[in-house]
Amino acid sequence: MMLQTKVTIYDVAKELGISTATVNRALGGKANVSDKTRKLVVETAEKMGYRPSKTASSLKRNPKKIAVLLPVTVHGFVAEVARGARKAFEDLFDYGVYGEIIEMVGEETDAFLERLYEIGQSDYDGVVILPNSDEAAVTRVVKELSVNPKQIYATVTSDLTGSGRILSVQNNGKVAGKMAAELIGYMMPDKTRPVALVTGQVSSLVHRKTVEGFVSDIDKYGLGFAGVYEHHDVLQNAYDLVEVILKAHPDLGAIYFSSANSVTFCNRLKELGHGHDMTIVASDVFPDIVNLMDEGVINATIFQNPFLQGRLAVRYLYEYMVEGRRFEEDIVLLDPQIVLRSNLSLFSEILEQMKDDIIL
Repeated sequence: MMLQTKVTIYDVAKELGISTATVNRALGGKANVSDKTRKLVVETAEKMGYRPSKTASSLKRNPKKIAVLLPVTVHGFVAEVARGARKAFEDLFDYGVYGEIIEMVGEETDAFLERLYEIGQSDYDGVVILPNSDEAAVTRVVKELSVNPKQIYATVTSDLTGSGRILSVQNNGKVAGKMAAELIGYMMPDKTRPVALVTGQVSSLVHRKTVEGFVSDIDKYGLGFAGVYEHHDVLQNAYDLVEVILKAHPDLGAIYFSSANSVTFCNRLKELGHGHDMTIVASDVFPDIVNLMDEGVINATIFQNPFLQGRLAVRYLYEYMVEGRRFEEDIVLLDPQIVLRSNLSLFSEILEQMKDDIIL
């Protein structure tokens, strides 16, 4: 837990019930703020003891550099995290923030750690990491690098507990798991058939929390559990896993995919003639998942908003590093959303923006 140490523009905005952008414009003497609002903001800031950040005011002379390190496994999900980070860098352009997104293709831990060491020994002021599958190894490296007080670390999507990182932005996996159990409980017509959970790897904190939420609630809905199956976010593994599960549970009634890697699995189910004989709850919203929902293969999906995760991780790291913002909790959890065919149209803008993302 982190405590507020000084008054920031976020405190002033909260006190007045207005946006931080309005406070920033008013205090900075910028346009698009009425004289009345400007006077109110200045007076409130003075009463609260707000003092402008010297670091923030000198950013034009001394720009801040932030690196975002991403392992590219399930392309569409990571592409959305990257798109969110790029949007944050665009938002911060006028504040003298320079950002670089570094994508590591594949799951080779040694290469990922080597790149992380290179970043740690460079002149980046802050680093946002989406941990690869070996979170224990990444935690050890970040713990070693974060000893340097001039470089601050945050995580996105999953976390590195005990690493010294200052903040993590992620989906509320435990709640998502509970939502999936309830959806299947309502949707699956034959409760005598077992339910399987397919995930990346339980060693990953984000997946572990989702499994925990799902397993804790399946008994409430009278569901039999076929177990947890891991594909390590490798597309070929997901493809091959279909026959493994069906051989062990030929009467399988439902599947919950707690990671974005569901399309390959579902396509293989269709090839084997099982595309419409079980209840399927997936994760996230991508064009290929929408197609499978339209076909009736996927019954529902739980949106984790990877774009917002990436955007907030960069933004909050900047606010901590430059504006002096502190958070009551060092884990920022985003609310998962249930997506059905009936409300897919609400995600049309998101789908249009991610149309070039590819889920194989």
